[in-house]
Amino acid sequence: MEKKDLVIRIAGEGGEGVISTGDFIAAACARAGQEVYTFKTFPAEIKGGYAMYQVRTSLDPLFNQGDTFDILCAFNGEAYEVNRHRLVPGTAFVYDYPAGDFEPEIPDGVIAYPIPMSQTAKDMKSYRSKNMVALGALSALFNINEKTLIEVLIDKFKSKGPENLSFNLEAFHKGKELAAALGKKDLWRVADPVPAKDVLIISGNDAVGLGAILGGIRFYSAYPITPATEIAKFVAVHIPKVMGTLIQAEDEIASISQVLGASYAGKRAMTATSGPGLSLMGEMLGMASMSETPVLVVDVQRGGPGTGMPTKHEQSDLFLAIHGSHGDAPRIVMAVEDVGDCIHMTVEALNLAEHYQCPVILLSDGSLAFSTQTVPAPKPGAVKIVERKRWDGTGEYKRYQASPDGISPMADPGTPQGMHVATGLEHGPAGAPNHSPPNHEAMHRKRFGKLKTVVDFVAPTQVDGEGQADVGIIAWGSTIGVVREAVARLRADGIKVKGFYPKLMYPMPVAHYEAFAATCNKILVPEVNFQGQLSHFIRAETAIMPISMTICGGVPFTPIQIMNKVREIL
Repeated sequence: MEKKDLVIRIAGEGGEGVISTGDFIAAACARAGQEVYTFKTFPAEIKGGYAMYQVRTSLDPLFNQGDTFDILCAFNGEAYEVNRHRLVPGTAFVYDYPAGDFEPEIPDGVIAYPIPMSQTAKDMKSYRSKNMVALGALSALFNINEKTLIEVLIDKFKSKGPENLSFNLEAFHKGKELAAALGKKDLWRVADPVPAKDVLIISGNDAVGLGAILGGIRFYSAYPITPATEIAKFVAVHIPKVMGTLIQAEDEIASISQVLGASYAGKRAMTATSGPGLSLMGEMLGMASMSETPVLVVDVQRGGPGTGMPTKHEQSDLFLAIHGSHGDAPRIVMAVEDVGDCIHMTVEALNLAEHYQCPVILLSDGSLAFSTQTVPAPKPGAVKIVERKRWDGTGEYKRYQASPDGISPMADPGTPQGMHVATGLEHGPAGAPNHSPPNHEAMHRKRFGKLKTVVDFVAPTQVDGEGQADVGIIAWGSTIGVVREAVARLRADGIKVKGFYPKLMYPMPVAHYEAFAATCNKILVPEVNFQGQLSHFIRAETAIMPISMTICGGVPFTPIQIMNKVREIL
């Protein structure tokens, strides 16, 4: 039987090639014209630990990592122990045997394929080829296209010399032979190749980097922090091609200070970090608000507080992103849904920062950062770049002169007659410090007032469904993709349900929320944090009283969790 939607999970010890095996499968499926959505988790410690990579592949669009796996490939005993409760009748179970550290008990109805991965690798005098043996076995058993897999392996290993490539291909073919000798006993099968599409298979972090380059950045400064570091690595490779500059700063305070300096000098500039780094940036974000300097900060959220869970998923920085500043400091906060959003919303966030001359915080998360997905290849010529309002050189220049839309023209350093003071102190129209109560209130009105039109500048929300619904689900960030699938499956079961997906988190588009809630009998808000942070803002800013649903175990929701909660409510 050919299943259009198939989930393969590879699990084992960090360093055994678990992650690379998943990457190879995902890339091969994408080259075979299929949609791909992946999820991976790995230890924060250098010494290793449990690592897992899940590949979901389908001929239809995918919005999340799926409910559970159809196929488990266990590299060691820990991988078996962690996942054994999910081995249900019909599951295909590929495992390393004899491996020395475990001999699994096969539950009734589970189809087992013992493959001597470790022993074969040892016989080949290279334990590092274990994952290639596993890859060959998975290819043979589940119809993962051999042609595209070989292409991926050649691309990966050809730079390491012909002997290295030949050795890995030999291990791959040995794995295929071992699996063929067992014979296929399950029904799982990856769909046959279809014509390839014009797509990229790219991670969320790399997609943010791509969006930054497409969005015209010319300066990037960051301090390495999990799970945001890969954004800087991507930008480091590509920003020299557009005559831009990247600096690895000594810490997050230095990085955002450098970004503000570059922006003041007239360049589109940004940084990326995670929750601990965003906390350190708070003072300079206030400086950006006061001096009305454009800056983009991408926050790839992770489990907290403190050092927390650096490699685990959470969406718990919403409080920090919206209100993490001293004083009343206006900023714009947006949240991405998927890898495609990571590209075009990074462009949009840069445009917002430039247009409104304020800090913009774009929220991603640990799951999305490392997940790869097939997305349409962007067309650079179709990318819209919005430039900041610049002084035209007429009259006396006053940097913070009042204007109908609250946005004052900027003058780059060196502009004739454009000299001005840009300070963190409260100031008057010309930039000179002014601490009088009337001036402070007037400047607050100016800084906050200009954000009133943000809801018209972007598409702030999306509504999934029409008419009246028994339950409306409000989801943000990468939880949206899970809810999209849950809503579709619930509707197929005859349940009246709708989805509401905000992309603009602040300023909150209150009218959109209340219009949606008016069409629903009850409102459910699932989010991956302990406090129900979006639910808090909904209760504070609107007349809606939502049902909060929270998890914070370091992994995303699954569609079935959302579906079960809706049924419980009903």
